[in-house]
Amino acid sequence: MYGGSWVLFSYEDAAALLRDPRLTNNRANLPVLALPEEERGQFDDFVSFLRTWTAFYEGDHHLLRRKRMDEVFRVLTPSRVAAVVHEVVNRLIDGWGGRRSIDVVQDFARPLPAMVFTRLMGAPESDYAQLDHWADDIAYLFGASDLTVEDVSRGWESAQLLVAYLRDLAADMARLPHNSILGGLMAQDNPGFSFTEAEACAQVVLLMFAGLEPSRHLIGSAVLGLHRFPEQRALLAEQPRLWPAAVEEFQRFDPPVQYIGRMAAESFTYRGHQIEKGQLVLPHVGSANRDPKQFTDPDVLDVRRRARHLALGEGVHRCVGAALVRVQTGVAVRTLLERFPGLRVSGHLKPIWHSYVGFHGLQSLPAWL
Repeated sequence: MYGGSWVLFSYEDAAALLRDPRLTNNRANLPVLALPEEERGQFDDFVSFLRTWTAFYEGDHHLLRRKRMDEVFRVLTPSRVAAVVHEVVNRLIDGWGGRRSIDVVQDFARPLPAMVFTRLMGAPESDYAQLDHWADDIAYLFGASDLTVEDVSRGWESAQLLVAYLRDLAADMARLPHNSILGGLMAQDNPGFSFTEAEACAQVVLLMFAGLEPSRHLIGSAVLGLHRFPEQRALLAEQPRLWPAAVEEFQRFDPPVQYIGRMAAESFTYRGHQIEKGQLVLPHVGSANRDPKQFTDPDVLDVRRRARHLALGEGVHRCVGAALVRVQTGVAVRTLLERFPGLRVSGHLKPIWHSYVGFHGLQSLPAWL
């Protein structure tokens, strides 16, 4: 993949390398690595834009930016996020009227994260479909490995359109909620590090790309997982206190992000293999989370499990929106199943999976209500 990569599948290796200081997350050029060298130069401006994402900084520069983003996300308390998610979920469900069947992905898991994030970002919720479309084009660049020039061009165009939208939104700061994601990132009244307007908009692009695709995949796969293990669904109905643990198990059992990319910052030897500076190293968390050396009965969904998974990464680059993912998934899946206790996945219309390498998720999941 990407012209050659080291892929490591065990839990021990994935956990160790995600924390290894010899590896860097500075991989802003990842989308262009699959292109012929003579085609890469036309995307220099795009790579420069991606380098402004906090995720691709290291050392003190990363810590300053990450601290600021963590401060912004602390405003998004679990209770506030849960209230927004619950309201959006119920509105989506109410819109189904008297329907007897739905597509769990297209009618629920796909629109929900975009609607929620648009609200939390500080934008009108009615804009969610357009924002979701732009974010999809960018996410594809990090989920597929066989990219074409057209793919990268489309992603760069969508990134520029999204930034232009955000700058227009930020132009009227008096109208932008201070406790929104964009408002918080734009704020200049904190004593520490502050983002410029361009940097703040770039971080929102990062958060949309990194948050929407995995969230919808996790919600869809959670519903399918509970269908395949009905005793676990019954257990959650009997003991709702298990929902927080269930959300962790959904992430372990079927993580939406299959591998987490790193790049060798220096040449070094690992388990007898020489990894050269600049080579890609891909800890495969999808495999690590099913490692039988780490988890008992790894192919069984068990909502009482208390094992630590790697779905959200490890170390200083651990997912900044982890709390948002957890709350959104728990509220969404629980509310859906409580409002439709008889919901069952279709037996004759099969689930359809995406063909991405980096993301694992459903494109379609027909179900009866």
